[in-house]
Amino acid sequence: MRRFNLTLLAALMLALILPVSAQRDVLQTGIDLVLVPVSVRDTKGVLIRNLMQDDFRIFEDGRPQEIRSFSIESMPLSIALMIDTGVDKPALTNIADSLRAFPKAFSESDEVEAYRFDHINNKVSDFIASPAELARRLGFLKNMAERQANRPAPLTVLPGRGPKWLREFLGLDEGIEFKNLNDPLFMAAVDLERRPKERRRIIIVISDGGVPDDNKRIVHTTSHTRDRLEFDQIQVYGIAVGNALLEGPTSILHFYASATGGDVYRGHDRYDIEDALTAITTQARREYVLGYVSNNEVHGLLPLTRKIKVEAIADDLKVHHRSSYLQYPKR
Repeated sequence: MRRFNLTLLAALMLALILPVSAQRDVLQTGIDLVLVPVSVRDTKGVLIRNLMQDDFRIFEDGRPQEIRSFSIESMPLSIALMIDTGVDKPALTNIADSLRAFPKAFSESDEVEAYRFDHINNKVSDFIASPAELARRLGFLKNMAERQANRPAPLTVLPGRGPKWLREFLGLDEGIEFKNLNDPLFMAAVDLERRPKERRRIIIVISDGGVPDDNKRIVHTTSHTRDRLEFDQIQVYGIAVGNALLEGPTSILHFYASATGGDVYRGHDRYDIEDALTAITTQARREYVLGYVSNNEVHGLLPLTRKIKVEAIADDLKVHHRSSYLQYPKR
């Protein structure tokens, strides 16, 4: 009887733990080496590529960390390209016209998959290494733009951000057509997690940023999606079109880019989008990668969010990197 009670107790505990693990996507514990991709620009915004390990300092939750590894090798990319098809007609036309830049933006060593999203999401293409073939599969964007009514998208301020009661009181979400960005972002993270570790994994989102965080119509919340991206060490880069150009740092694109160490580029016209695609892949392919073993410990059973700060010794350089990661308890 005692053995039966112990077995039953173990089964009940396992049943309670599994849903929590599934929700948090705890895939492993005791992550030792923390890798931080870093890009550095001078005061004119030009990428700096000649720095060495001693030119950097790393802090975690304010505590100095010893840099254990340093790499400046150019790496092939695994890219998830996500296109917002709920933007206004001019923006969608610019996106469709920018497809011609794919051969220049993506090298032969890169592989790219594509999603489209608005109120629904759909994978357009699995990973392929042919930019021309990817552009062909996205050719439907031109027809979508031609069929779309020529009306401006509703002007929104902080869509989906801040307390729900405050947004409803101020009417901030009125007129916004629902867009589901979080779920395809999460799906892309799962796709990228399976790619070889010797490839750098990034997501490029072309969007106007009008994405309310409506928990009733999405599976993955913004915070849950961010946690997954941080866990898988996937960087998100945004190309802002339409209203996202006006929102600036308040855009959801900046939220994901800041959390993961990506960046956001302007996409005012098709030439901006073309230049942004090339700049993003160049930046991601040639980043510094710093590694350290945290001297902080998790004393409880749940993971903790650790804040990362990377500084360059030279004060006139601006360092860009992901802002945090989840540290799990050691086994």
